[in-house]
Amino acid sequence: MSRQGFPSLAPGKNGGVMIIQCPACRARYQIDPKQTSKRVARIKCPKCSEVFQAKLVQEHGEGSPASPGAVPRVLVVDDSRFFRELVLDVLKPLALTFFTAADGMEALGIIRRERPDLVILDLNLPGKNGYELIREVRAEESLKNIRLLAMSGVYRKETDVTEVRQVGADDFLNKSFKPEQLQERVAALLKR
Repeated sequence: MSRQGFPSLAPGKNGGVMIIQCPACRARYQIDPKQTSKRVARIKCPKCSEVFQAKLVQEHGEGSPASPGAVPRVLVVDDSRFFRELVLDVLKPLALTFFTAADGMEALGIIRRERPDLVILDLNLPGKNGYELIREVRAEESLKNIRLLAMSGVYRKETDVTEVRQVGADDFLNKSFKPEQLQERVAALLKR
């Protein structure tokens, strides 16, 4: 089955080599973007035969500020693979680099390692829930500039939204969103 969502990309240690991650089986591979003039590569995973596309864009290094015009990096955190893929599909027109995580602990590791510009996270995560993840990100000085968009299908009252923002989320969106609502919120958060 062909997948149009872009997989995780990370700068490599070997002078421009990038690490890509298959969105289906999560196997990781090295790719050298200098070997082609293309900006997007079509890749068939050797492990599971999944066909997917990867943007061959150099990312800024860990700890260094993004250069003007750098592709924004977004982490999508949800225990539902279906919902993660839905968010990736909805945001595909915005030309972003994506990372995904299935739980709060995995997300925190990716946030510390990759320093995404925005984290879209479900509040009901296994292990470390969304509230705990937000608190930990806000408690670390080096992560304070990361934007956090909390989502849930359960929380609908204004008091719930207020609580999420008090914990440290920049915005909240109910999971029954329209695609253009998510695109607008993400674009607005990335412009801040």
